Amino acid sequence: MGSKEGRAQTVDSSFAVLINQVLSMFVMLAVGYIAYRAKVVTKEGVGDLSRVVMYVASPAVMVASFVQPFEMTHLVNGGLCILLTCMVFAICIAVSLVVYKGTEPISRFGVIFSNTGFVGIPLVQHILGSEYVFYVTICIAVLTFVAWTYGVYLVTGSMEEVSLKKVFTNPAVITLFIGFAIFLFSIPMPEFLSGALDTLGEVNTGLAMVVLGCYLAQTKISLIIRDLRIYKVSVLRLIVAPALTLLALWLIPGAWIATDIKMVILITFSTPVGAMVAMLSQKYGANYEYGAGIVSLSTVMSLVTMPIILGIGQTIL
Repeated sequence: MGSKEGRAQTVDSSFAVLINQVLSMFVMLAVGYIAYRAKVVTKEGVGDLSRVVMYVASPAVMVASFVQPFEMTHLVNGGLCILLTCMVFAICIAVSLVVYKGTEPISRFGVIFSNTGFVGIPLVQHILGSEYVFYVTICIAVLTFVAWTYGVYLVTGSMEEVSLKKVFTNPAVITLFIGFAIFLFSIPMPEFLSGALDTLGEVNTGLAMVVLGCYLAQTKISLIIRDLRIYKVSVLRLIVAPALTLLALWLIPGAWIATDIKMVILITFSTPVGAMVAMLSQKYGANYEYGAGIVSLSTVMSLVTMPIILGIGQTIL
């Protein structure tokens, strides 16, 4: 009985941490929304802030996560993260094909690709600990490869636009290579440099949420309310895909894969629609407003769905 009660208390405590973290993220998102509406941040400024998150803050968090002595356990778990990420991508692609029958490419992109960089890293950082960002970085590298290949194909309908150069010059992938070299060879990091990385990484969560709030402020609320397709994509991304992911992870014996690794994958694929759908839609002349609407609504809905999905995950995995 004592052990069961102890486990229950641990789950309750973790769930409380998750709720507090999601509520904090909601407040930061609201700050971004208000700042944009009040013209404190301009449309061009949002782009600048977004690039700071993608090219400075997030890479700093990722590199910092690799600064640790080499351990075979981490290497094995990293390999398992790659396999699990591919497995979940297959699940998400299957869901999109069954529901959309090969039509509505922007909707399918929204179902498949989650916002791991903006939302996943902060959540893993606060729920599991900074050391687990190591594994999220690996998941992001896989996500980046699939997004710039299969994702671009979805948006454009043409393989001619797919560029491996863009994959391997993406900051997330470059960061993975640099960080992995630091980890593999146990390269010591000078204190002033590790301190700088930690400080830069600390702005990641707040800045990412402010940027998402600014994206939300740019979207016509009336468009989101009227377009039922946006609700459909959001439900598939936030409930159906994570539920199937949770089932698949639950079926894998705990002796094979540690619970914390399973939780990294669940957090990664429980996040809202990736902001990349809006950026690629704009870049390739697709329906940008629809893409932005999917990102915005799913981000707001995730404040309710993620605590539920992750709470269940912490209980049964």
